[in-house]
Amino acid sequence: MPATEIIEAERLAEWSRLAVDSLGDQDLIGGIDAVLQAVNVLDGLASRMLVEADNRGLARALGYPSTAAWLSGSGHVDAGVARRRVETAVALSDLPEVAERFHSGDISAAHAEAVVSALASIDEACPNLPDAGREVVAEKLVEMAGAATPRQVRELGQDMLLSLQPDTEAAGEDVTRNKLDYTVGRDGRGRITGNVDVLTLEKLRSAVEPLAVPRPSPDGSADQRSASQRRADGFADMLDGYHGRGEATGTAKPQVTLLAEARDLAGRGRFVHSLDDPQDETPTKDQYRELFDTEWPFHLAWTGSVSRQIARMLACDCDVTVVLLDDDRIPLDVGRTERLVTKRIRTALNVRDGGCAMPNCGRPAQWCDAHHIVEWIDGGPTSLRNLCLLCRHHHRMLHQNGWEVKTGDDGYPWFTPPASIDPDRRPMPAHGRSP
Repeated sequence: MPATEIIEAERLAEWSRLAVDSLGDQDLIGGIDAVLQAVNVLDGLASRMLVEADNRGLARALGYPSTAAWLSGSGHVDAGVARRRVETAVALSDLPEVAERFHSGDISAAHAEAVVSALASIDEACPNLPDAGREVVAEKLVEMAGAATPRQVRELGQDMLLSLQPDTEAAGEDVTRNKLDYTVGRDGRGRITGNVDVLTLEKLRSAVEPLAVPRPSPDGSADQRSASQRRADGFADMLDGYHGRGEATGTAKPQVTLLAEARDLAGRGRFVHSLDDPQDETPTKDQYRELFDTEWPFHLAWTGSVSRQIARMLACDCDVTVVLLDDDRIPLDVGRTERLVTKRIRTALNVRDGGCAMPNCGRPAQWCDAHHIVEWIDGGPTSLRNLCLLCRHHHRMLHQNGWEVKTGDDGYPWFTPPASIDPDRRPMPAHGRSP
């Protein structure tokens, strides 16, 4: 097939002239889905073509040292992006299920790259992983890719790696790789670049994010700063608070919150076998599925999963708050009788909801209010079951626009939209809690 017939120029021109402002709401929403799936299909086609070009050695014949170098030079693609695209395309040759989902448009190029990257990390860290385990890893990653974001796919890969090698220091925890540089540019502005371990990043975010909350203007209008600007201002405020306190040992550390499941701190085993012990009995696929279906128990509030080794180290730090969770990830042992939301209840609330609980929101917990589901004045207690996190916008919306919220049997908030949104008024799970 001639190259000009793969994608007809006339069809491209027709698409470029489409009057999107003339589309109805349903056509617009459906059209976006169709176009994004078409983009996925085209990315999948490009991936297959890159593999074929690589197999034929066409880049070298054209004078380039590699297919990635040719893609970067001829396609005006950044070198790093070109290298990752070629590496992902080649790796998919050994992952037929992932490749099929990608080539059919079910998942995006970013999802495919996330799956390949996660598998490569597990292969490197767990060279003795039996075939049954690796097959289940690939199965779980593909399943996640079809239902979540690429970032969530990478997070799942990290959790599964930690489940297999709980005490192995992950690359994100290696402090020897840390770098921090600051220079003055030609325009006189300061430039800060860095690459730090996950715990250092957790401390930075714990210090900066509460200072980066959107603040309305004196006239009541919304904060016009971008999130990046607010973080920069929060960073400056943090430095202002530090300045003049003398030696660093006299300052307070940013508060770090470690989330840990009670059964794991109690010593209950959860690992199916030791990968480094050839005498240990090899587990079945069902055992691996059970292992990976159990959420990794050790998390930092901002930056996510950490190894058991880091969790044990943090548990010895008096500046770390340890929040125990039950099997449903609900915080244990919080006060339930106070009129005002205490620090312990607020910490537990942040852990359970993770941010604004309104479906499809999820703004950071530090930017949210604690909302009484049954108002205190109406007899509602200040307890975890009677509270949920809401950002200011959704807090106002809940009070004014006919939405209702209650705590479900699972211990999490459920939201019922007004009839104007859903005539059947079907309850919706909190953000991040979709079934």
